[in-house]
Amino acid sequence: MFEWRRLLRFNRYIGREHEPIDYQWPAAKFPIISIRSSVGQGKPKVAIGLVALGDIAVGLIAGGAISVGIFSVGAVAMGWMLALGAVAISSGLSAGAVAIGELAIGAVAIGQSAVGAVGIGQNALGAVAIGEHVLGAVAIGERVYGIVAIGEHGFGLVPIVGDFIRWIAGLFR
Repeated sequence: MFEWRRLLRFNRYIGREHEPIDYQWPAAKFPIISIRSSVGQGKPKVAIGLVALGDIAVGLIAGGAISVGIFSVGAVAMGWMLALGAVAISSGLSAGAVAIGELAIGAVAIGQSAVGAVGIGQNALGAVAIGEHVLGAVAIGERVYGIVAIGEHGFGLVPIVGDFIRWIAGLFR
């Protein structure tokens, strides 16, 4: 029978029989690469290094359940330039179920430019879009384009926009 473990070069650092993982390179006192995990047993371990992987990871490049760094990937990811995760917070690009950042992509996206089922931002695109320049099925904002358009300028199948209301009022003057 084929053994998949032989394909994994990383396997020697993964704890066998659910042992905790603790690997730092080149040294534990100054880790450039830090891989630490409790493998779901006991208290989560914190990995700190330039490249950090673990239960809680802090580094330039971080990956883990909770990760903080310049580039972060994890369930809860906080990154300076990039964050990818279920909850992603970044001052640059963030992508995830809940994404908050300069450019946010996700189910709920909040940012300068937001794309998602619910997009909230200056420029927003989504099923429900809220912002200054928005496009969505339900669009709410300054300049709106959508099926239901609520705002100052724009158009939609159901237009509740200031321009349309002023135009209708002008017909009866």
